[in-house]
Amino acid sequence: MQFGFALPHVGVEANTDAIVQVAQRAEALGFDSVWVLDRLLWPLNPTTKYAGTPDGRLPKEMQTVYDPLTVLTFVAARTQKVKLGTSVLVAPYRNPVIMAKIGATLDQLSGGRFIFGVGVGWNAEEFTAVGEPMHERGRMTDEYLQVVKTLWTADEPSFTGKYFHIPAAVFQPKPRQKPHPPIWIGGSVRATLRRAAKYGTGWHPTTRLSPTAMATELEHLRQEAEGVGRNPAEIELSLRWNAFPRLTDKAEIAKVVDTLGEYRKLGVTHVFCEMNIPSQQPLAVMLETMEKVAAEVMPAMR
Repeated sequence: MQFGFALPHVGVEANTDAIVQVAQRAEALGFDSVWVLDRLLWPLNPTTKYAGTPDGRLPKEMQTVYDPLTVLTFVAARTQKVKLGTSVLVAPYRNPVIMAKIGATLDQLSGGRFIFGVGVGWNAEEFTAVGEPMHERGRMTDEYLQVVKTLWTADEPSFTGKYFHIPAAVFQPKPRQKPHPPIWIGGSVRATLRRAAKYGTGWHPTTRLSPTAMATELEHLRQEAEGVGRNPAEIELSLRWNAFPRLTDKAEIAKVVDTLGEYRKLGVTHVFCEMNIPSQQPLAVMLETMEKVAAEVMPAMR
């Protein structure tokens, strides 16, 4: 099982020194990846409530969010081997041609380290702000993924769809990873499973499912994969563990190892520790948790 850690590019702890410190420490400790999330703005009067707080509003201390792709490029220049992932980018917020160009460039400049986690989004005000129809986000994302994959793989890509049209052209550079960077489809609803089976390298639940709940969803994923002629075993499984425990005693560490063992039996190969949401932990706690995960959890799972 591989392990990742969320970068502190969110909230009061977000600053260049903290981001670099966590990224470089993660690499030194043997973490396989570092991760960023995607938020454009936090509405003052949200119509779509944030699920992580009682009143649906984000605390003021969480309202700063650095751009995820800029952060990964920044971190790529200060690390050597750790993978660089998005958990997740909201597809309709960025034109797929622009995203394909940024993703390919990041993959080249980082030496082939980009993991493209992508989802459909949920924040109605953000969709309004970027001028995209929220009610069509699923269909848009399906086309978006087709466009990105075409640009990353075809010698002379072109595409005609309902939302996007690309005339025959040359698109360079291609990503360093072949045929393209891993595409992890984020989300925990049934439409996500269909999308992962059809377009994704892997499925990346963005809310933590219990092992029992994940087993149920994996049966649906198997059906979706077989329905499009794919071997379900080819689809990578990952886990974002929100509010990762601080691992303050041996009993808690043993409980985490046992739980991760259940996920591993289901086929989960990559888990990353999220300490920014639903509430951010101080930098010192993040670093302490990294040390304990590396010393007590990772060896038991590899």
